[in-house]
Amino acid sequence: MHPLAPMAELMKWASRNTSYNLEFIPEDRLAWKPAPTAKSALEIVAHVVRAIRGMRPVLEGGGEWSPGDVPVPSGLRAAQDVLESAAAEYAEALQRVDPAQLSRTVSIAGAFSFPLARAASLPVIDMIHHHGQIAYIQTLLGDEEFHFFEEGKS
Repeated sequence: MHPLAPMAELMKWASRNTSYNLEFIPEDRLAWKPAPTAKSALEIVAHVVRAIRGMRPVLEGGGEWSPGDVPVPSGLRAAQDVLESAAAEYAEALQRVDPAQLSRTVSIAGAFSFPLARAASLPVIDMIHHHGQIAYIQTLLGDEEFHFFEEGKS
């Protein structure tokens, strides 16, 4: 088994669970912000996708993470599509990393340096963290249920 395979599986599940939880925010509230300086659910998705796509070149041998420009999705389906496709691509890229490169030092936004094995986990952690924000927005909008994605169930 590839040493990053468990991380790849976690990324795929966390993105599917986040995507699933977006379905419990009314479509007309996906762009709603709980405070003027907060992000909406759609802005959170764009943020997470920027983090994922910024790390892909590092996994492929580049030296520094740099966020790209990801537009805010226009609605639920667009948000789910971009989130799930970026996460699936990242999971695949994780499993293509040469294990001999996992100790290579990489730079994150010019401010932090980590071994590649640790840096590769940052988009996964970011996905999980921001899933919590999506769940909190659901709560603020009155949804008191716990929504947990299970493969094969909808």
